[in-house]
Amino acid sequence: MNTLRRIYEDYREAFKSFSPNARRFLAGMFLLGIGANQISLLFSLYLKRLAYTEAGIGAVLSTRALGSTLIALPASMLAARFDPRRLLPVAAAMTAAAYVAQSLSTAGAAISGAVFLAGALSTIFQVSAGPFFMRNSGELERQHLFSLNGALVMGTGLVGSLLGGGLKDGLVAIGFDEILAYRAALLAGAAFVLAAVVPFSRIAPTPLAPRAPGVRVGRLDGIDVALWAKLIIPSFLVGMGAGLTIPYLNLYFKDVFGMSDAWIGAAVAAGQISTFVGIAAGPLLAKRLGKPRAVFWTQILSVPLILVLGWVRALPLALLAYFARQVLMNMSAPIQDNFALELVPPERQSLLNAVKMLSWTGSWTVAARVSGELIYRGGFATSFALTAALYLASTVCYRAFFIPRRRVGRSD
Repeated sequence: MNTLRRIYEDYREAFKSFSPNARRFLAGMFLLGIGANQISLLFSLYLKRLAYTEAGIGAVLSTRALGSTLIALPASMLAARFDPRRLLPVAAAMTAAAYVAQSLSTAGAAISGAVFLAGALSTIFQVSAGPFFMRNSGELERQHLFSLNGALVMGTGLVGSLLGGGLKDGLVAIGFDEILAYRAALLAGAAFVLAAVVPFSRIAPTPLAPRAPGVRVGRLDGIDVALWAKLIIPSFLVGMGAGLTIPYLNLYFKDVFGMSDAWIGAAVAAGQISTFVGIAAGPLLAKRLGKPRAVFWTQILSVPLILVLGWVRALPLALLAYFARQVLMNMSAPIQDNFALELVPPERQSLLNAVKMLSWTGSWTVAARVSGELIYRGGFATSFALTAALYLASTVCYRAFFIPRRRVGRSD
């Protein structure tokens, strides 16, 4: 309880320092997150109901990551050059339209095209967030702002997961056809995304990132290639590992344990609650251990839990491992993002954000496409084992790149 009280008091003080723009951005991300999480929970289950195999679902889901990969660099240039109060509302409206299209389309090509477009458009928000926070916050409250944004992603997962699973099962219970119920719940998620237009459009004019003399955002001159490689390689490995299993966790609980959609939504929501608290504790952990060590320890402790999911067939243990893994792996992300952006000049922050996202989504795209076939043919164990190995490799690399070894003195 003392720790929770400290977290609350820490954020209460930091929140007083948040700029109005930062609060409006967070409000938009809150609405966007509810809709996106609701759709994320239901969409693969909806495809399963349409008689897609796991391999087919993987092929469709991978188009979302492909869209994110292809748009990441152009999105970084848009974020660096355009006022967010103009860019973000348009992106929110177009994302909502893409979600509507993927929910109502019946042809496979149309569904994949809409998923591709949704993935591409949603990348604009992810690429914009870090540089926006750097420009609209001070050093004292900045880590809290990054962590609160990450926690909101989890917190909105609570609302979206409960609303999505409960709404779909509730509609079926009162006599709706199951496919129609899925579509109605997916459209409700798209409505939340559309509502994000309101707070995004109220963002006040924001000064764009200053540029060093002679530097153009679209060029790669002046980049510390060695540093950028160190920042990007761990993201690439984590994206590869995540693509192997994360898109299929709802199918894992449905196929392995026979859980209903509502219970899957409740389990995901419970995981989001615990992750919300974990991410919120990130600034305290970063202050105590330092940002790189906080990232290292949270990630390394999550690796054995992934293996538990692959081999344990007791639902309580699987749920505990799922919750703990969610907390540990996700609480490090805002700390890692803040640390990375602190290492590069302001005029390069949007580009770094984009390249990191490109490495993550690019590897995720390949992994999601491959893992669908792996799961279809041999179950979940192999994918979970590969995920654990890739997460471990990423964590070891991060340790080698950013945490210097302590030299032990020798007395003669």
